[in-house]
Amino acid sequence: MANKHFMMLSDLYGRIGQTLREHGDAPIGRVRMLSHPEEPHLPAEWIEPVYIAVTPVTTEIGGVTHRTYEVTEE
Repeated sequence: MANKHFMMLSDLYGRIGQTLREHGDAPIGRVRMLSHPEEPHLPAEWIEPVYIAVTPVTTEIGGVTHRTYEVTEE
């Protein structure tokens, strides 16, 4: 069986903080390809925002309660 690493929510926040320290702040999203890129465009026209939701989930399996977070793209 392969080793698996479960990322904790605190790990995620730590990675976000490290990314901000290394690269600075920037929007989270996907770069769009515009039909006429040679024409002047605002930065907001190039970026398609990505929004996520973090939902706490509690599951009981065999009498043991497991708490997890489900991350979904909205």
